Amino acid sequence: MKEIFEKIREAAEPYQDKRDDDGHARVTLKYAQQLVETEGGNEDVVIPAIILHDIGYSQIPRERRMLIFDKNATPEQRKEIQFEHQRESVRLGGEILKQLEYPEELNPQILEIVSQHDTRKGFISKDEGLVRDADKLWRFSKESFSVNKNPDGADMEERCNRLEKDLENPDFIYSESARIIAREELTKRRKEN
Repeated sequence: MKEIFEKIREAAEPYQDKRDDDGHARVTLKYAQQLVETEGGNEDVVIPAIILHDIGYSQIPRERRMLIFDKNATPEQRKEIQFEHQRESVRLGGEILKQLEYPEELNPQILEIVSQHDTRKGFISKDEGLVRDADKLWRFSKESFSVNKNPDGADMEERCNRLEKDLENPDFIYSESARIIAREELTKRRKEN
């Protein structure tokens, strides 16, 4: 990994994994690196964007940010938190990129990806698609299944079935590489069960 990416990762570290999702930042970064390699994305955009995409959760009080997983929360409450964390991720991410003197011409593209990584309909670019793919692949990872053992009462097979169904939605995953990785991860999760 480039030295500047490591500096961004170190600067973002205090703001990472604030939804009881230990490993999210590390795992999504691993997937992003893999996708850039297989799909040919611009690592100078994708890697900083994936590092910075969720740091805004750190700026939302814990009780409020955890509503995102509360089965009693309304869709409007969840959406509001998604928008809020995206705005805060852009703000903090912009500060980090400026502080580290990251190339200014790349910052708007990086921050645009971060600004709607959970809420945008459709994909605006390959790089944006790869960032969102890396973020979605977290849901298929061993770490996610370990951290979120039984979300909303779903057993392992039901959870795998839901994720498999999500893969059929063309707006869920951008790249074929991510679909392949997701299917491989589902096979592993089922074997681990």
